[in-house]
Amino acid sequence: MTVLDNTACIILAGGRGKRMASADRHKVCFPIDGRPAIVRAIDTYKAAGLRHFLVVVGQMAEQVIATVSAAHPEATFVFQADPRGTGHAAKVAVDALAAQGYRGDVLIVMGDKMTRPQVVRDLVTRFRDQQVDLLLATQPIDSQSDLGRVITDPRGRVLGIVEMPDLQAARKNRRKVPLGGDEYTAAQLTRLCTSVNGSMYCFRFDPLHQALGRLRAANAQGELYLTDTVEMVAAGGRAAAHFIEDPEDLMAFNTPAELLAIEQVVRRRASETPVRVSARSGEALTAASLKPAADWLAIVTGDAPAWRGALREAYGDDADLTAERRKALTEVVRAFIKRHGPDRPMVLVRAPGRLNLMGRHVDHRGGYVNVMAISREVLLAAAPRTDDVVTLTNVDPKRFGPREFRIYDLLHEASWTDWIDFVNSQAVRHFLAQALGDWSHYARAPLLRLQHECRDVRLRGMDCVVTGNIPTGAGLSSSSALVVAFAEAALALNGLDVAINDFIDICGEGEWFVGTRGGSADHAAIRTSKIGQISRIGFFPFHLAGEETFPADLKVVVAYSGATANKSAGARDIFNQRVLCYELAELFLRRYWPAAADTKHLRDMTPERLGVGVAELYRALAQLPERPSVAEFRQLMPRADDERLDRILATHGSSGRHDLRGVALYGLSEIGRSEQFAAVIGAGDLERVAQLIRLSHDGDRCFRYDAAGKRHRHVVHTHDTALRRLAETEADLATQCGRYACSTEAIDHLVDIAGATDGVIGAQLAGAGLGGCMMILIRRDGLTGLLDRLRDQFYTPRELAMTAYVCTPVAGAGLLSV
Repeated sequence: MTVLDNTACIILAGGRGKRMASADRHKVCFPIDGRPAIVRAIDTYKAAGLRHFLVVVGQMAEQVIATVSAAHPEATFVFQADPRGTGHAAKVAVDALAAQGYRGDVLIVMGDKMTRPQVVRDLVTRFRDQQVDLLLATQPIDSQSDLGRVITDPRGRVLGIVEMPDLQAARKNRRKVPLGGDEYTAAQLTRLCTSVNGSMYCFRFDPLHQALGRLRAANAQGELYLTDTVEMVAAGGRAAAHFIEDPEDLMAFNTPAELLAIEQVVRRRASETPVRVSARSGEALTAASLKPAADWLAIVTGDAPAWRGALREAYGDDADLTAERRKALTEVVRAFIKRHGPDRPMVLVRAPGRLNLMGRHVDHRGGYVNVMAISREVLLAAAPRTDDVVTLTNVDPKRFGPREFRIYDLLHEASWTDWIDFVNSQAVRHFLAQALGDWSHYARAPLLRLQHECRDVRLRGMDCVVTGNIPTGAGLSSSSALVVAFAEAALALNGLDVAINDFIDICGEGEWFVGTRGGSADHAAIRTSKIGQISRIGFFPFHLAGEETFPADLKVVVAYSGATANKSAGARDIFNQRVLCYELAELFLRRYWPAAADTKHLRDMTPERLGVGVAELYRALAQLPERPSVAEFRQLMPRADDERLDRILATHGSSGRHDLRGVALYGLSEIGRSEQFAAVIGAGDLERVAQLIRLSHDGDRCFRYDAAGKRHRHVVHTHDTALRRLAETEADLATQCGRYACSTEAIDHLVDIAGATDGVIGAQLAGAGLGGCMMILIRRDGLTGLLDRLRDQFYTPRELAMTAYVCTPVAGAGLLSV
């Protein structure tokens, strides 16, 4: 049973809505994009997980009943014979529930409300989590609005709601308004008002029933106000507010103009459907992709022109690379035949690792990445099943043992209401805790995300054999390559098709299952890269912003530091803590820096996008608290931000202190570098390329090695004096490094060894950091000298096996077809 199953939804639709100026149509029956408003509202509540609806009708009752029943026949109705206000309407409904013996929770909404399922889920979930008697939705104050004012005391506790006619009467007559056991002037109430009433309430039944029985019409309108129950419940129990920041998340209408405004929002959101999954046109798979394993073996071991062409499309003209990949493909097909037989139809999927040459840690902030797929990859042989079982066999069984699972199992145990709710659920957390870092999680991730999206289709399972040569924990996206490979296979074998941006969202959001909260840059690079190209990719929305040819006289060398960074087994807490620093800094700047008030992403806070000078940005960063704890940060923020802060903390680690200034300065400067990089390397300006790479790595750097090999702590100052100096000199933002600090001592040592080598353009961290690999951009003629220096100055002294290799840009992921 979900959190919403034991909640009755009361919809107040008694009044006809005179300002809609219609003599023959009830307000809630007006269409919004072709669907009556109240029907659309119940659609939303159902999508949120609500199942029990009681609609209060009065004027034009027959029309409302007929309209609702045609779309939602399970809804029930209660008649309000005498229109005496919202309090009376609610009392009629609650009395009817009481007569049936109902004592569960109650959600009360107005019949003209338009919202999103997630808003409803958040409200009800928070109501249950806080164990309060009442949780009311509140919204930002608009001086032009006639909505009731929510009054809180200096400690943020809800006292009650004062309707605008009563507030205006108090101001005009210079009289005080009684509230919460005290009396207040109109001026005092205005100062204590932090938000307005959103007219959506969660109540425990008994406190609500008792409060409704005590209502009196002692107000300017002479009506029973539902809002008066807030003061009553707050006085005798616990009442709290749930702030909804975006006005479009909770809307209502009283006039035709307001109805049209809502319709525009509904239509825009309909065009922004997050994921669109559809059946493939024509046959689900052609014989070029799905064929018996024995046929595949004949192809991969042969030399037919079509096969040579397929290899060239994937790997280019590098003969050594093509020969090595032929062997790997042969190995995985033979392993599949050994496990599942030669006659089983199967597909072959490849998914390469990736390198991000510029734009580290900023894709989830809206920044660009400059990426290329590399000649290290995952290979997957997969055959369809008739059930939802997935079997996994690895060519290296000692490191990656066989696994088997059913796609639907975890989804069956948890709520289907929302993906983020699912990945944060107790069932998922318990499951992951039992098998930290297991390789099968990266197969489950995209399949669960896809099944969660395709609720009307039961996905078919598959039998899989996997191999790969991307080092795990090396920062080359071995985990994301697995996610992309399994997503490709699942879509193909289930006859489903998605747009490329939706595919990337499925993969990126799917990997949240493992526990990290990063973006989709890795999946985008793995899926969309082209041979010999650097792709510049943007986000929010996802788009391919352009491509630059990788310079023919340059090579990329990847060197392993000797330590892995396993996101699934522990380092994810540090990664998530850095993301939390971003989130807190953005929340603070939106609240206290007027220029950033309407921004959505960190990339929107750059001087160019805001139309301000860079000095103003540095002064804004100086307002950020230095390394606050979450408790200290909360004290700095108004109560209106509590709900947003709670949502942030629910999905990110919150212990310790948080370097808001260092992380925000890094992110903003890296966003600037990522915007410049493609054009700079395309123009052949290698001196500027070298500067950008150096600054980017310095933002992650922890140590610095001098020419004598002595180690020093790397220090970046972000105190008030340092930021004031940057403002005074109007320093170029892209030339600041900030402090993200996800490198390691070993990676920093490798970077400094490479940086002192002839022919090297730049060296930097590869991937998210905290171990793994670094990458080096170098001229071809410097390769031998570089590899010698890495061996002599790093690997041999540390007694590590030499693990450095030259990477070639290859094509992005996909099914092999011949």
